[in-house]
Amino acid sequence: MALGAGTLAAAAPASAAPVGCRPTYPYSGAVTTYCSGGTGEHRAVCLYRDGQTVLKNFGAWVPTTASSSTWCPPASMIGGNVETRG
Repeated sequence: MALGAGTLAAAAPASAAPVGCRPTYPYSGAVTTYCSGGTGEHRAVCLYRDGQTVLKNFGAWVPTTASSSTWCPPASMIGGNVETRG
């Protein structure tokens, strides 16, 4: 008598994109980001103008338990943001 092989599916761990993310501006031209929870990564984005062109500088991708920072020319800076992935 042959027994059929059953397959067991392991439950995948629950994951959630980074949450509670916000940029802060510790000094002129700087953007630092932090996320309070979730999984995945985030990075700081600094927006600035060069003439009529809007440019971006990016911080390093880091886990939600760490801070990401980047910098823009202070006189040209128009804002900051957080990018997330995962």
